[in-house]
Amino acid sequence: MSNSSVSGGWALRAHAACDWLFWVMTVNVLWYAFTLAGGIVLGAAPATIAAAELTRRRLRGEAFPAVRTFAAAWRREFWRSNTVLAPILVIGAILTVNTIGFAGARTLAETPGILTLVALVLTFALLAVTFPLYVHYDLPLRGYALTASRWMLRNLAHVLLLVLAAVVIVTASLILPGIIPFLSLGAWLTIDTALCLAFFAANDRQLAAADADAAPHAVPVAAG
Repeated sequence: MSNSSVSGGWALRAHAACDWLFWVMTVNVLWYAFTLAGGIVLGAAPATIAAAELTRRRLRGEAFPAVRTFAAAWRREFWRSNTVLAPILVIGAILTVNTIGFAGARTLAETPGILTLVALVLTFALLAVTFPLYVHYDLPLRGYALTASRWMLRNLAHVLLLVLAAVVIVTASLILPGIIPFLSLGAWLTIDTALCLAFFAANDRQLAAADADAAPHAVPVAAG
């Protein structure tokens, strides 16, 4: 292999890394902007869905104007996404406040604090699965949280990976707090969406293979 081909390969990888870094920053800015546009309470859910939808399209190699496409997805999914995600976001916000309160009072290690922390982690995991599920499958609105819960119970290793990815991002943000306004949330939305879509695609392939194996073999018919 020539030196030029090796250097070319590294250049392509560096370009791809910079391209994804710019995408993460774009998602980060757009999520904050459109969350504020919806008054935070009503803006967070459609902004989250729009971020996942655009990341899904980008993973497929599609090209599109980010701001205009994000705005269109935000408007289109405004009420539907709030129906699905707003309850999870509200519960998560309440549990976050309670967890911070227990930590401030130095009672987080006591039973109420531990239970609150566990509930917060479970709620976060449910959110992490639900919004990519929303953009990947077409289900009744009331079915997304239930389907996500069932998927979590059957794929605990995948859920652990999602939580670990979030922990890595939070840890990096605490070490380098300057990245929080520019990268942290966008990085989590992008990585979580990419991981979940890969999990769902693998699950779809397994189900398709199982259905093919279970299908009865065709019985040849003799020509008359």
